[in-house]
Amino acid sequence: MMGEGTLGIAAGRRPLVAAGRPIVLFAAALATVALSLCLRAPAADAAPAKCAGTFRVLHNDHIGTLSVPAGQYVITVRNGALLSCRSAGKLFTRFLEDFDGKLPPPWYLTGPGAQFRRGPGSRIGFSITRNPRGGNTPGGGGRHPSNGSFCPGTFRVLNRDHIGRLRLAAGPYYVILLQKRGLTCGQASALFTRFLNSTSGVLPGRWNVEPQTGRFVRGRGGVGFRVKPAR
Repeated sequence: MMGEGTLGIAAGRRPLVAAGRPIVLFAAALATVALSLCLRAPAADAAPAKCAGTFRVLHNDHIGTLSVPAGQYVITVRNGALLSCRSAGKLFTRFLEDFDGKLPPPWYLTGPGAQFRRGPGSRIGFSITRNPRGGNTPGGGGRHPSNGSFCPGTFRVLNRDHIGRLRLAAGPYYVILLQKRGLTCGQASALFTRFLNSTSGVLPGRWNVEPQTGRFVRGRGGVGFRVKPAR
C-alpha cells in the first residue's frame, strides 16, 4: 500500500508541473508586454516642454501668412522624446527661410497660436510664443539670421517674373545676406537686378539659385544672398 501511495503521489505531481509551465511562461510573457508598454507610455504621452533659452528673430519676418515680428521667442516642443529642442530650433530657422511659405511636407502650420505639426495627429511638433519678459533668457536657443543680415529697405520687382525655376510675383522683397563678409547689400541688389534682366534664366559665372529658399549662391559654400517677399 505504501508503494502504491508513493507511486500515486509521484504520478499526481508530474501533470501539475507540466501544466504549470505554460501558465508560468504565459504570465511571464504578459508581464514583459506590460513592462514594454509602461516603458513606452512616457514617450508617447510626455507633456509639452519649454526649451531652455529663447530664439531671437533679428528682423520682422513671416512664415507664409504667419507674422513673426523681431524679438525673443520661446519654443515649446510637444514631446521632448520625439523632437529635441535643438531640432525644433533648426526647423524654425528653416521655416523662416522658406521662400513661398509652403512648409516642406508633411509639416504644416495650425492654430490656435503658432503650432507646427509633422502631419495630422502626429505627436511630433512645436510651437512658438513671444517671450513675455522681452529680454533674452540664458541658455541659448538660436537666432535668425544666424550669420548674415537683412539689407535696409526693400527691393521692388515691377512685374511678375522668374529667375530660372524661382517664380517672383510683383512687389517688394527683402534682400538678406547669407554671411557677414564677402558681399555687400549694394552688390547683392545689383546682382538681383542683373539676374532679373537675364532673358535666358541661366545665371552667370558660378551662381546658382535655390527655388525653395530663394537663395543665390556662388559656387559650393560660397558667398550669396537670398530674397523673400516682404509683407
